[in-house]
Amino acid sequence: MIKKVLSSLVIGGLLVTTSFFDAGSRVEAALINSIPNTTKVEKKYESSFLAVPGYASLGVKDRSSYVGSSYYRTVSNGREFLQAILDASNGTVKVIEVTDNINLGWTELALNSTEASTYSFISKYPNPAKGFTNPLLIASGVSKLNISNVDGLTIFSTSGKTIKHAELKLQASANDIVIRNLNFDEMWQWDDSGQHKEVGWTFIKVNGANHVWIDHCKFSIAADGMIDLENGSSNVTLSWNEFGLAATQEPAESSSIYQAIDNMEQKYAAGSLDPTTSVYYKMRNEGATKNQIMAYAAYHSKVHLSGSGDKDYTNYVSPDGVEIKDGNQRIRLTMAYNHYTNVGQRLPMIRQGTGHLFNNYFDDSTHQKLLDTVPAISKYGGDKLSRGVNARNGASIAADTNVYNGFNEPMIGAERQGDDTGNMDEPFSTLFKDAMNHSLIVNSKVINSSGTYIGSSWDNNGDNAFTKGFTWYDKSTIGNWAWSSHIDGVENMSKTNPPSTPFTFTYDYNEQLPYAYKTVPLNSVVPTVMKYAGVSAIKFSAADWLRTN
Repeated sequence: MIKKVLSSLVIGGLLVTTSFFDAGSRVEAALINSIPNTTKVEKKYESSFLAVPGYASLGVKDRSSYVGSSYYRTVSNGREFLQAILDASNGTVKVIEVTDNINLGWTELALNSTEASTYSFISKYPNPAKGFTNPLLIASGVSKLNISNVDGLTIFSTSGKTIKHAELKLQASANDIVIRNLNFDEMWQWDDSGQHKEVGWTFIKVNGANHVWIDHCKFSIAADGMIDLENGSSNVTLSWNEFGLAATQEPAESSSIYQAIDNMEQKYAAGSLDPTTSVYYKMRNEGATKNQIMAYAAYHSKVHLSGSGDKDYTNYVSPDGVEIKDGNQRIRLTMAYNHYTNVGQRLPMIRQGTGHLFNNYFDDSTHQKLLDTVPAISKYGGDKLSRGVNARNGASIAADTNVYNGFNEPMIGAERQGDDTGNMDEPFSTLFKDAMNHSLIVNSKVINSSGTYIGSSWDNNGDNAFTKGFTWYDKSTIGNWAWSSHIDGVENMSKTNPPSTPFTFTYDYNEQLPYAYKTVPLNSVVPTVMKYAGVSAIKFSAADWLRTN
């Protein structure tokens, strides 16, 4: 007998659905159109969608009262920005308004020794081992900027200004950080090996920080991730952002793609590329044009890595007994109302933690068209993935009312981690082999070369268009949802001295999602997100940008 309870109320014309599923029941997949143990409101887009959604709502604070106070700082150049960050760590700045484009590249800043000591939280990113291929980065350099010892800070722009050439790292001592209406650009260069492993440039790394809201921003492409979560970062929301670039053959001449590919074209014309190793040479030599390679270069592979290593299965305890709460099980990520273009994987990838996605539009169609129409790029271009949700090491990721366009594998990985250990080293491939990963996509659409499918990843007993890249073990997670998992006895384990026997796990099948959430109907996702996501997509006063509701 199927045990299922769906409670729906119609209040003021809105559909409010609360879903509960018995832990021991097996649910007929075709009946599932909502995430278990959640409360959701479906309605037309209006201003309430602009309040902080998801996990960040549990801890970020309204700072509109700081307008006109001494805690409010406007900045228009790199040094002013650095001073404001320094003052934020002292508690004397709570709001930073960016009023002009800021270049934070290490060469561009050219700090003297006194300034370098004063602003020790920013440092030079090591140069690529094989040198720069992007002339913009040769001129500016690349920096790392740590935001530490800050409790409560909003960084925003009323006019969508740009921050270039720096990776922002939100450290574990940072809490309640809001970043809104900013453009992040020029952290990418062409990798002529095609491996994307030479540099680790990322726009933002949430490196242990808690309660982070990144909203209405734009991120072009980076050499590694776009926004990654590490070291137990918790209660993070990405909302109404625009990620990636369309695969266009006519990028702006001032852009990173144009500059880098034009530089490669000059080397190709001069005969200075190695025919045996250069991806650019091979593509051009077999018929791809410079402009077609520019379109291919717009693809961004690795988007949101959450949990940087299997080793972070528990918190670290220092020799003096101080516990650093950096275990992957603490990760909590919400992705809502974002627009992704030309992206390939880690949407998101989460180790041990929890992810919740709703009303996102993932579009890889322009990249797929390029691969289908240019043989030389299809032959030598390694960037071909179109993957979405990837739960690992006992993680739980649920996606509601999303659209996947040009995606072949909206959900990848395995129900049992032991069936997906290809990228895991010992002892972790053994330790996590019995972990059950909970992955679910409901009320969503996938469009690819096989056609269009609307429904749930639990449809047809787990055999459907959402699960083409997913390996089921015994399908025990179908209809048996847990928002989190716990390694039994992990409190007594050491990160530096892992046990020798496989972990056993407890899954909380009664846990409720700790917030209610809003969605627009599935047929409204694409037009709504394309209109309202991204930098300067809405017009707000400074006070409005500082509000959370």
